Parts: sequence; C-alpha cells; structure tokens
Amino acid sequence: MSSGGADLRHFLAGLAWPEPQGPLFDPDTAPADPVELFVRWLREAVDRGAPAPHVMTLATVDAAGRPDARVTVLEDVDDAAFWVAASESSPKGKQLGRVPVAALVFHWPLQGRQVRVRGTVRPAGEARTAAAFERLSAHERAELLVDRQSGPLHDEEWLSNALGDPTELLELEGAGPAAAPTWRLWGVDAGRMEFFQAARDGHHVRLRYSRDESGYATELLRP
Repeated sequence: MSSGGADLRHFLAGLAWPEPQGPLFDPDTAPADPVELFVRWLREAVDRGAPAPHVMTLATVDAAGRPDARVTVLEDVDDAAFWVAASESSPKGKQLGRVPVAALVFHWPLQGRQVRVRGTVRPAGEARTAAAFERLSAHERAELLVDRQSGPLHDEEWLSNALGDPTELLELEGAGPAAAPTWRLWGVDAGRMEFFQAARDGHHVRLRYSRDESGYATELLRP
C-alpha cells in the first residue's frame, strides 16, 4: 500500500460516529404500523434540524443481477409503499421496471437513526404520477420534458437551448395536468422495514417489521 493509502487508513480509523442527540428509541413504545413509526422519526429529524431528512439511498438491481445505488429523495409514503421518481428511460427507471425489487436506506446521523426498507416495486398510476409532476418546479418539469437524464452530454449549448425559458416549454404542452412521457413514480413495498437506533453505550436497538396475513410481526435483532 502506498504511503497515501496508509495515511488514509489511519485517518479513517480516527473518525467516529456522532453521538446521538435527543431522546433514544424505546422499542416497547413502537406502534403496530411501521409507516407510522417512520413518519414519526422523519418529523423528529425535521424538528431537530437534520439536513435534507427526505434524502435516501435507493438500491436497485439490473437485468444481469448487478447491484446499483444512488442518492435520491422520497416523493411520498403511504400505508402500502414508499414512492420515488424516475424516468423509464434512465438506468434507474429501467432497473425498477425490469427487475422490480429495491431497497431504501434513510440515515439521520445526528439522531443516530437509520431506516431500511426492502420490497417489490410497482409503477404508480397515471393520475398519481401526473399530480406529482405538477408539484415540481417549472425548471424541473422542463428538464423532464427534454428527458435526457443520464445520457452523454455532447452539446451543452443544445441542452441550454432545449430548456430555454421553462415557461415556454411548458406552454407547448398545453393546458391540463401535464406529465413527461417517460417520467413516473415507483412504489417500493413497505412489507419489510427495519429501524436502527444508535445508543451512547453501544447497546444499539434494531427493530424489524415483517408484514404477514394479520398485519405486521416485529422482532428485535442483535446490533
């Protein structure tokens, strides 16, 4: 290993997780519904000033079985699924559509908390996708209407001209609920979720929910 590599190894060894701030999680007080617990933790992260608490890691699998991951944002959550956005023509959208399984990780380091979700994937209906599209800014919608995400950028001037004034591009779409042809929401099933709470004394808590015929079963896991 080069001297630079050795220095980096020692540098990394000196780093540590931040001490959890705020009240710790008592699994005995956990609700029967994991989505309810997730929303509670998300709101607590917001209240305590966590940066971008809606940001998460989305892991997918391609047709050859190779994993892929990227940081994205949560668009919505309900009793059945966590909803993310992706163009069907992007690598992310292709993987979600062709191999419909995914995993999510939310990490709020100041609270010492992580939430993991793993499940099957399904596309949202047209009405839900259109409503989500309308909530985007004009510039975001214009970029999606051009729809060149993750493609090679050979001509920056062409992209700038294509986007132009976002309002002009959107006006070309006409009145009514517009939506980019390939952009949609994808729901990751909330059938299995895990909540991790770090503790100052090292006695971390891991609570897993698994959906069964009667609702959700819970179990504590070793840290």
